[in-house]
Amino acid sequence: MIFEEKIELIKKLFKKREHLTNKIYFSISSEGYGHSSRMIAISTELERKNYLVGTYGYALDRLKEKGIPCHKVSQELKFVGQDGAFDVAKTIVQNQGWVVKFNKMIDEEVDIIRKSGASCVVADGRMVPVMAAEKLKLPCITITNQSAFYPFFQQDNWLVKLLGVSFDSWMRMYLSSTEEILIPDFEPPYTICLPNLSRNRKIMKRTKFVGPLVNFDYDKVQLIQRESTKPYIVVSLGGHAYRRPLFDCILEVAAKMPDVDFDIFTFFEAEKIPPNVSLKGMISDISSYLKTADLVIAQAGHSTAMEILSLGKLSVIVPDLNQIEQENNAKRMAELQVSEVITHQNLTVHKMFDCIQKVMKDEKYKKNAKFFATMSEGMNAKKRVADILTEYSMRLHRY
Repeated sequence: MIFEEKIELIKKLFKKREHLTNKIYFSISSEGYGHSSRMIAISTELERKNYLVGTYGYALDRLKEKGIPCHKVSQELKFVGQDGAFDVAKTIVQNQGWVVKFNKMIDEEVDIIRKSGASCVVADGRMVPVMAAEKLKLPCITITNQSAFYPFFQQDNWLVKLLGVSFDSWMRMYLSSTEEILIPDFEPPYTICLPNLSRNRKIMKRTKFVGPLVNFDYDKVQLIQRESTKPYIVVSLGGHAYRRPLFDCILEVAAKMPDVDFDIFTFFEAEKIPPNVSLKGMISDISSYLKTADLVIAQAGHSTAMEILSLGKLSVIVPDLNQIEQENNAKRMAELQVSEVITHQNLTVHKMFDCIQKVMKDEKYKKNAKFFATMSEGMNAKKRVADILTEYSMRLHRY
């Protein structure tokens, strides 16, 4: 073959390579706010033709609202709570037919993956896609802020603890079958979710800390317009009934702090609202309010913690009662001196008032919050994750 013909052949091969699809299939849990938030963050770094999301419920509605291509999938487990806490025993009873349903769900997602032409699978909060990827021999990546599960079972009776050991072992096997486990958090020793991560070596060697996957860029978040020049506190509560005592406490604290403005994002209502308090309801994106705030009061959900730290905000954290993951996150934030933490057992008007005053006056909290914001920006997690997933999606195509 003469030289010119070889050159033409190489050009054709490269042209063919450019047309290869590197579609990524994401399977996202709808249990909680964080999974869909991470998906929104990653989507900003990918072309829409190159990915598809399988999810359900609240996450499905939220992602569709953002124009993200979605396909409805079945919910894996139905979680049951009581008095504001996750009830392991009732959840087990509620999901007795889970094994039979699980196999059907695997077949369901295998079909979606095949039809989409995906060459890489990403699981965030779901087990089914990992098994589906294994069945199709496709690369699979897990995104999670929790890889240790036994702690959820430790506070229950001996039978539930026994089941917990089996479940934790099964989850280790499931995580070990993925190519990589991406932790959307800061690298140690600054990791907020560190107590919630497995110390199993099979899990640890697959783990990569990629940085906070928040669905905003700090420089692009606009400050809200405020007429007042008073200090400004943003409170994120949602509408879970067990957070009502915290809502009532904040109203009383606000009445004692007339020189501070409060915006409370919640579904709760009250007859007597102090003049310096505004109830905002719930909106899909409060990043502008968070960035404007002098201090944030919130729970210790992982995504909420990442948003607060990525924006460099002072905070008072009140983890949900008996929610071990949140309690661990809150403990880490206190250890790293970026927040003051109040447990529900210690929640009083006096305690909340003192914590707000302490955080707003002590310069170490401002200094530490700024450190985390700078670190978050430097990690550029969205692009980092998008690059990792795109590389995996091309692996089989290279052959």
